[in-house]
Amino acid sequence: MLKKLTKLLFFSLCIFLYAQEPIRYTTKQSLPSNHIYDMQEDADGFMWFATNRGLVKYDGETFKTLTIKDGLPNNDTWALDLDFQGRLWYFSKSSYQGYIKNDSIYKFQEESKKVRTPSLFSKNKEMFWYYSRTGVITLKDDKLVNLLPFKDVTYSLHATKIIKQLNLGNQHYTYIFIPTTKEFFFFIKDKLLVYDFDFNFKEEIPNTTKVDFTDVNTVAQGILPNNQFYKTNGSIIFFFNVVTKKFSSFDLKSIDRSLKTLNFLKIKAVKDEIQVSFPGHLLIFNYNLELISKHSFIHEASNIASYKDSKGNIWLRDFTSGISLIPNTQVHSRYYFNNKKVQKIAAIDSLLISGIQQDGFYTLNPKTTSIKKVVKLKNSQAEIYQIKKDATSQFITLVSSYESYFYKSSLQFQKQHKIKLHYQDYYNDQYGFKDIRRFNNFDYYTSAHSISKINPTTKKGPIVSDKLGLIISEVFKNSLFFGGSDGLHQLVNDSLSRPKLKHRLLKVSVSSIAATKNNLWVGTDGRGMYSYNEKNLAHLKVTDGLSIQRILHKDSLIWIASNIGVHKITLDQNSLENSKITNNFFESDGLLQNNTNDIAMIDSILYAASDIGLAKINVNSEIYKTKPKLYFKTKKDTMSFAKEARDNISISFGLQDFVNQENTSFEYRLLPNQKKWVTTQTRILNFSNLKPNLYVLEVKATDQHTNFTIKKQYIEVMPLWWQTLVAKVSFCLLGLFIIFGFFQIIKKRIERKEKAKTLLNKRISGLELQSLRSQMNPHFVHNSLNAIQYYIQRNEVELSEDYLSKFSKLVRLFFEYSRRNTITIAEEIGLLENYLLIEKLRFEDKLSFKIEVDKKLDVDDQNIPSMILQPIIENAVNHGLFHKKENGFVRVNFQQKAKNSFTVIIEDDGIGIKKAKEIYKNSTKNYQSNSTNVLEERLSLLKQSHDWDIEYTIKDLSNFKEKTGTKVILKFNKLGD
Repeated sequence: MLKKLTKLLFFSLCIFLYAQEPIRYTTKQSLPSNHIYDMQEDADGFMWFATNRGLVKYDGETFKTLTIKDGLPNNDTWALDLDFQGRLWYFSKSSYQGYIKNDSIYKFQEESKKVRTPSLFSKNKEMFWYYSRTGVITLKDDKLVNLLPFKDVTYSLHATKIIKQLNLGNQHYTYIFIPTTKEFFFFIKDKLLVYDFDFNFKEEIPNTTKVDFTDVNTVAQGILPNNQFYKTNGSIIFFFNVVTKKFSSFDLKSIDRSLKTLNFLKIKAVKDEIQVSFPGHLLIFNYNLELISKHSFIHEASNIASYKDSKGNIWLRDFTSGISLIPNTQVHSRYYFNNKKVQKIAAIDSLLISGIQQDGFYTLNPKTTSIKKVVKLKNSQAEIYQIKKDATSQFITLVSSYESYFYKSSLQFQKQHKIKLHYQDYYNDQYGFKDIRRFNNFDYYTSAHSISKINPTTKKGPIVSDKLGLIISEVFKNSLFFGGSDGLHQLVNDSLSRPKLKHRLLKVSVSSIAATKNNLWVGTDGRGMYSYNEKNLAHLKVTDGLSIQRILHKDSLIWIASNIGVHKITLDQNSLENSKITNNFFESDGLLQNNTNDIAMIDSILYAASDIGLAKINVNSEIYKTKPKLYFKTKKDTMSFAKEARDNISISFGLQDFVNQENTSFEYRLLPNQKKWVTTQTRILNFSNLKPNLYVLEVKATDQHTNFTIKKQYIEVMPLWWQTLVAKVSFCLLGLFIIFGFFQIIKKRIERKEKAKTLLNKRISGLELQSLRSQMNPHFVHNSLNAIQYYIQRNEVELSEDYLSKFSKLVRLFFEYSRRNTITIAEEIGLLENYLLIEKLRFEDKLSFKIEVDKKLDVDDQNIPSMILQPIIENAVNHGLFHKKENGFVRVNFQQKAKNSFTVIIEDDGIGIKKAKEIYKNSTKNYQSNSTNVLEERLSLLKQSHDWDIEYTIKDLSNFKEKTGTKVILKFNKLGD
């Protein structure tokens, strides 16, 4: 049955790989050695290579080599296998074997502690084991233990008893122990003998295959997870199911009849398939031993062994040339015209027509993939310029330099799928044609030097323009447009002119044109593409910088061929300028070259022409819908950073992709700090001075097909001791205590100030009363009333009335001004004059006075504290002049010093301070005025109020020669203005 399935599936499933050059890796790309023993994909999708210089891990970007320094028992590691528990096992000639998981190396020593060479690696979902000269070894309780009952002796010697019983003599045989069934299987020429664990015979099974078990040339053998024991002699692989006890076989020559007997073959079991690798070929079977696909690469030098990873990439290796990678996109694509320059292609009536430089025109049937040559170019230097079907005339036009062809209607097929050509005409121009366009029943020929208008019947016509550099034409809204090296032109009345619309892009070199109902789509050489109509021009911003070789328009989609790949654009009908590229195809997607000469679409199949051939790609294939695989180069989902490490946090990430690293863009954001995505060109993200918190770093990878993946890494920034919750609570409590204490202090200070202010106000009030009482002292009142009485008794009525009037006015002013803190100097002078006039009347002209005012002083605007000067003048009169026998004189002088600053000098020629004190000391009346003390205290309180700063100086003029009296100087400075 296996043979029938093989023949049935072979032609439908085989894939031939001989198009693109594989991606090659050698020591030049950082491999430690070009000597590659084995290849294996791990459980996370990374590729590992066993070399004679260590184990190598590859993520698509960098190679990481593990050696003895990292914990390997031996650098010369020659085999790899992945068990069902996700452990990557490595094997070398050593007493230690082990596995790798999460980039950590685990190694275990065999019980024998002897250097051995493991072979026949086998596995199932429960266990992993290998065979060696010591027996059958597996890992149990972190120890490599022998599953056989005998130890430390040669494993094969324990079959001697059975061999003697069978009397095999010189016959060759194969035997193996199966741990899963605990049975021994002896394969002899035409039968199989089964023994139990204690070497007791169980059964005999006839050999139903063509394989001779006694063949000494055993190229490979082993046990597969599907319970199949396999053995090959390099020509046929036979399988034996150790559970069902059934045989089957596969003839390797069914793949290639020219195949000679092999001396190398490797079988690997992966998750859901079995891979059979031998030089030049890779066969893929399912677990039912049905052939799924065949891959051939006999042209490759590195083809001793091959391996297909989970993404469909195929890896080749050998012992001298390193590694070659055939991407999955290549595997799923088809290629034609290998190493030929395909200049133009077009899909016409379900056929693909291709123009090959210096060769000719071919048709490719997409269904049968058959290729037919329809035109052989006569000129060996001919270039291909156009392959198109005219929208109006329905003619098919093939244009090349010096040779151009018309075909009526369409290409018709005869039997055997041969093309019958309806040849209409052939033209030969010494300059060669670039384009031919039928318009209004005339053919317009665009050459390197001119545009000719040709009558199709007479084959003649004039040159309508001698314009140089035109390469392409197109009909749009009943007008003929031409494009060339200096931009877009329009033919009006057979005269070439610039479009009426003015725009700088209209003069940019044109490389392609396509017309739709409402727009003329123009591809430029370097500025991308724009749409044109008679009203406006819209430049598609996302295409800026591209050189456009072909424009294909369908509904709201545009496909363009450019110098850096093929791009799919989804049009924004409301704003064409903001249309987006929604898909891209590059070499990594199966193109032969990014520089694409032309494209054609048949259903979902993209054909891309290049200088080295033609590529066929299914744009709807699932391989283009696979999301990028991001990973963080950290071993924990949450990374914690404390102390100094918090100040410079570095997080690395990578893209697990072996063929598409350069076409993936990356963005990141750090939540909750950043809400918007930030584009990054590096794969190492650094963060500094992050506050303690749990952050979520999100990295987004978006590939050229707009597939994207978001990967999260949690970052925990640990607080310092003073940033912990306990510390914060403690600091809060301490802060509250300090604030409470501070407010208590402030409260007490305010209370003290309020108390002091209250006391001050009381003292001021008391002083004002004392001042008032001192100013209105009994002596003055008594003397004034006596003076009034005296004038009345002398019948001096007018004088007494005048005196009484002045006295009453003075009393009124005393009471009025005493209630005010300040009065104007004019008011102060009026009070002083009134007081001195009364004293003068009382002293009967023995007293004279003079009040002098500086002209600079504005007496009506400048204020002075009330009740300051009167007590001083009162002292001068009552204590200085009263005891003088001669006439007395008082001078009051107001002087302006500066703004808000003035000086008052009060000077008398009385007996002086010293003599006055002696008189009062010897006085029997024991009376002394308090006005001086009250004055000094009031000046002090005024200073404390921060309203006035008054300097008070008193001098006894009797200390000076030929002088008597007292001089008082007061300097007033108004504060706060």
